[in-house]
Amino acid sequence: MLALVRRRRASATTTTTTTMVRAFVLAAVGAIGASLLAIVGSGVSAAPAGAAPGAAPLRVMVVGDSISQGFGGDATWRYWFWRETQRQGVPLDFVGPDTGFVTGYGTRYEFADPRFDRDHAARGGSTINNHLARIDGLMATYAPQVVVIELGVNDALRGDNGATIAAELEEMVERVWSSAAGTRVVLAGVPRIVARPEVSAAAAEANRLLAQRFALDSRVLRVVDTAAPATRTGRLTSDGLHPNATGQTHLAQRFAEAFRSGGYLPQEPAIFHERTWSPKVIPRVVPRTVGGRRTVVVDWRVAAAEVRMRRVRIRISQRGSGLVRDTAWLPSRSDRISLRVGPGVYDVQLVPRRASMIGAPGPRVRVRVR
Repeated sequence: MLALVRRRRASATTTTTTTMVRAFVLAAVGAIGASLLAIVGSGVSAAPAGAAPGAAPLRVMVVGDSISQGFGGDATWRYWFWRETQRQGVPLDFVGPDTGFVTGYGTRYEFADPRFDRDHAARGGSTINNHLARIDGLMATYAPQVVVIELGVNDALRGDNGATIAAELEEMVERVWSSAAGTRVVLAGVPRIVARPEVSAAAAEANRLLAQRFALDSRVLRVVDTAAPATRTGRLTSDGLHPNATGQTHLAQRFAEAFRSGGYLPQEPAIFHERTWSPKVIPRVVPRTVGGRRTVVVDWRVAAAEVRMRRVRIRISQRGSGLVRDTAWLPSRSDRISLRVGPGVYDVQLVPRRASMIGAPGPRVRVRVR
């Protein structure tokens, strides 16, 4: 058994989207590839294959970082996983103290689905020790039947080696079991980052040690490798670490496969699909516009608060004339821009961008220019 390392660090306040992370993670073993690897527990104890009519919902708590919490405008992998359980007729109760995103006032999920159970215990930028400090309380309060643990990359980014990360994750699992010995655990592997060899080395070592430790424990559900084929390298993340719109369905697929292996889903999951980021329902990526004399002022401060976008493009069109203006990518922090156009009535749209994740144009806003 690994030695348990109980070193405590100060609470993390930064998120994992640092400018230092530029390689694509969650994609395959290629030039840009890396993966949110899975730790495999080979044994599977008896569990119901699907839910009987009137069965109580399966209580699941997701303990993770920003990969699981998401950012304003994301659907999150949690959403796609939840949809799959509904499709298969398996009642699910996500539990935890939070429902929203890492930062930002007024942030919204990508979809306006009032049925989605948003509860979770994931916090962007968090380390394993941040959650070790509260896992006993979470277990006592929410009594989950399954705990999904998706942690470790922030620890690797802060310089921890693989042995330390593995020991702290082992301690996390043991603390879950000390609260409720029969709780089952889905333990996601630490993502490797090709552009950061030291991080990749720490992740690989941690994953190897954890696989050895839990290989024969039936309480750890099987989670298959989340790496994508080389042909999909670069198509699953927005910034080299966080899943984009397609990558969120990919992660959900992998986690659902783990639940399937544990007997909680009666059918093979069918979640993964290519999709475009389209945060135009809620949050509505809508500009505020003011028409003046041969000018239109476009303000996107509200939209930027709802959707975590780094850049924005302005599209101005006119009936009968088509597209009139299509700006270059503008930094979202600049808040507004004044554009010259001729007199007339125009439609203005915003196109949000977060690293490589480009959203569909938002709803049209009508403005009159003198």
